[in-house]
Amino acid sequence: MLQFLSLEKDISLYDLADIDPEFEKSLRWILTNPVEGLEQQFTYEVEFFESRFTEELVSSGHETLVTEANKKMFVQKVCEARVRDEVSEELAAFIRGFSLIIPTEFLRLFSVEELQALIGGVRTINVQDMQKFASYTGFDKDCEQMKWFWEILSGFSQEELGAFWFFTSGSSLRGGEK
Repeated sequence: MLQFLSLEKDISLYDLADIDPEFEKSLRWILTNPVEGLEQQFTYEVEFFESRFTEELVSSGHETLVTEANKKMFVQKVCEARVRDEVSEELAAFIRGFSLIIPTEFLRLFSVEELQALIGGVRTINVQDMQKFASYTGFDKDCEQMKWFWEILSGFSQEELGAFWFFTSGSSLRGGEK
């Protein structure tokens, strides 16, 4: 999602996958399969406070069918609507706040990956760093149970460490991986 913020690139299906992986799969299906007969209009549904609304992606979108010739445009318009337009106010507020820390003209100096690490942190969990900075309550860092704990944790895959992190903190480190 940060790609279009930092480098002024187009929004893509990869950005949508960060927000709604199932919807991204549906759009990818449209791109890779014949769409004749689907009767899909240039519209999409938005959920707002448990109500659903139909939004047009182009002028007279309810009258325009998705065809083989325009399905790429349809997918692009849906991605733009979901990733950018639905959250435009929130996105503008984020950019205003972020620009107080890093002026927007400097954002072009960063790659997408660097910006994601800057904003969201590094997604690789380092057990040695966790152990180094851990604080203990009711246990000593050198007690047998803590040694077992760190030994077990050291054997975890990144996916398992992510699940452990979520369990202990309630915060996910996922998002944006391709």
